[in-house]
Amino acid sequence: MIRVRRTTAALALGVMVVAFLFVDTMDTTSAGSPAANQGLLSDRVLFEQKINLDYPGLGEVRRDVKTGDLAAARHDLAEYYRRRTGKFLPLDLSRLASDSPKRVSYERSVQSLTERTGAYDSRLWKGDVFDWSASHVRNKERMYLLGSIGQVYAATGDERIAVSLIDLMRSFVITCPPGQTSAFWASMTVGIRMRTGWPEAFLALLRSPYLTDDDLIHFLKSAYQQSSYILEHHSATSNWLTFEMAGLYTSGVVYPEFREASHWREFARETAVSDLDIGWLPDGMSIELTPGYGQFFSNYLGMYDLARYTGRASSWDRERFVAKTEPLFNLYLKIMAPDRSTPATNDNLPVNVVSMLSNGLNRFPNRQDFRWIVTDGKSGAPPDFTSVVLPYAGYAAMRSGWGRSDNMLYFDFGPVGYRHAHQDKLEVMIWAYGRQVLYDSGRTNYADTPHQNYCMDTFSHNTVLVDDRPQRRKWYNDPNPAKRPYPRLTDYEWKSNAARDFARGVYDDNYGLPGPSDAYPYKKGGNFNEGWGKPAFHSRRVLFYKPDIFVVADTLISRDGKSHIYDARWNLDSTHVQRTANGLEVSTKDPGEPNLEVIPLLTHGLTVRTASAQDHPEILGWRVVDRSYPATTVEHVKAGPGTVQLLTLLLPLKPGQSSLFQSVRRIGASTFEIALRDGRRFRLDAPPDPMRQLVIHAVPDLGPDSHH
Repeated sequence: MIRVRRTTAALALGVMVVAFLFVDTMDTTSAGSPAANQGLLSDRVLFEQKINLDYPGLGEVRRDVKTGDLAAARHDLAEYYRRRTGKFLPLDLSRLASDSPKRVSYERSVQSLTERTGAYDSRLWKGDVFDWSASHVRNKERMYLLGSIGQVYAATGDERIAVSLIDLMRSFVITCPPGQTSAFWASMTVGIRMRTGWPEAFLALLRSPYLTDDDLIHFLKSAYQQSSYILEHHSATSNWLTFEMAGLYTSGVVYPEFREASHWREFARETAVSDLDIGWLPDGMSIELTPGYGQFFSNYLGMYDLARYTGRASSWDRERFVAKTEPLFNLYLKIMAPDRSTPATNDNLPVNVVSMLSNGLNRFPNRQDFRWIVTDGKSGAPPDFTSVVLPYAGYAAMRSGWGRSDNMLYFDFGPVGYRHAHQDKLEVMIWAYGRQVLYDSGRTNYADTPHQNYCMDTFSHNTVLVDDRPQRRKWYNDPNPAKRPYPRLTDYEWKSNAARDFARGVYDDNYGLPGPSDAYPYKKGGNFNEGWGKPAFHSRRVLFYKPDIFVVADTLISRDGKSHIYDARWNLDSTHVQRTANGLEVSTKDPGEPNLEVIPLLTHGLTVRTASAQDHPEILGWRVVDRSYPATTVEHVKAGPGTVQLLTLLLPLKPGQSSLFQSVRRIGASTFEIALRDGRRFRLDAPPDPMRQLVIHAVPDLGPDSHH
């Protein structure tokens, strides 16, 4: 049975009246009332200061306020919203057709709400008040669920859903007062809530006879409160700002009756246009250096689309705004891996590049390279480059081609990133014949656990530790909006042609405490800043001899004259690995899949270790994303004073190919002859001077299978 509330419509239907949990005063809110405790506006402030009484359609409300009848003003304003027509938010209910999978999912969630089971268990309710803080509703602070529930109600007209949705929204107003220390009031969270969930639910409920005048006015006041909070507490830049401005702009569209609505829209629009220069580098990468977070410039495009939908596009300079997003879409083409995803650097998961470029193609239909990726080569034209460097972000993508079965190495030689950063400079990732084998797992779970800390730190990345000490770089320093215009990096080298790619980067910064320590710089009481020092200088040179030979040369130079232990790590996305009889070469052995051989070429004094799914004496061999998945870590450990060299050959293997490496012979101080099982032989020159390039070429005249 539906629990009925007092509304004009409900009274007309003669249904039972149930008292409202609290009522805002008709004039000024008394100090002891719940509304005052939650910081909601008084009626007098709402009507005399916040509502634009000259807005078309508010004549009756203006008359009520002029005569001092705020009770009538409440009712007439509520009735205005119920009768209001116009475009506010696009709501596509076709995706909630009776047989759609999304509707089935939504209705299952809504059923648990109306029956008070599952995430909405009856024990979380006191009467009609839901305990948001104790609930386990997914993404409860962001309240996507409000929009989903509102859509199901709009599609079905089931008033039980409306009553439950009203309960949820009123419970938020009652139990979640503003506060910067509350997760419900993180500025990005408020932006997300006001971008979708809250306004979608508000608009859907306007048709319900169970939405009382009191509820409507309180939800309206809360919308003002949340929007003002965004304006007062928004971020300087980063993906947070994109959500904040999307929420603020949406409020300016959905609630144009507020005097500040036009200011909200203009502020959000101007901020969005400016932030495309502040939050992204000239090469298209976000200053967070996280493709997963960088993609949220889509929030700004969503604002533009909302402006077009509601007839406000004339206030946007399309050339000044939309054209600025083309390099940001292009970034995803530049860094796309053969599996059509992005490398998961820092905190994020791989982004689906086909989906991303499909959106880009809608904006820029002349981009034939976008079209070629989106259609899987059926139309358009392939990109006019293969390997590429990002000279501001500090990444290089070395490719054998653009096919799904090509090889690629991704090299990180850049700064730490504005936020969401990992301590991982000079790491490499490899896709072998389309499959990522040497990985950076990224991160989406921000729990304070040993595995999630490991995921952020140098220990879990394909780079080098010094004396078991991880890299230590502070966030927000580099890149930093205060240092604009963003400088092109200078501490790297890049050369590329049809046959070879070469890149060099350096780590000349601090290392932290030995062993695990806090990788998150801002943990309260954490030890991230302890034990810093610069025991050694690390240079990494990477050579790709196309299509399938990768060489990584690490030069470690002691800065204090002492001997140090250097630990190069190679994280393989497999638990099926095999070591050769000498214990030095390691390869993955996944049946029917591409694999990878990891071969050290300078073996004197080198120790090779492997570990899978290990937690003691240290965490090793885990791929940590939202949760931990068993993998394998290979360690190349070497100690010494002065200069120490590590030289590693990385060979992709085709499915069914058991091995490619045959032998290596040292023929000079820094020259090696490498023989492969397919008959190819190469000469590699890897001088110890880290400023010199690696050089490789085929040894000719060795038979018909020789590679020239």
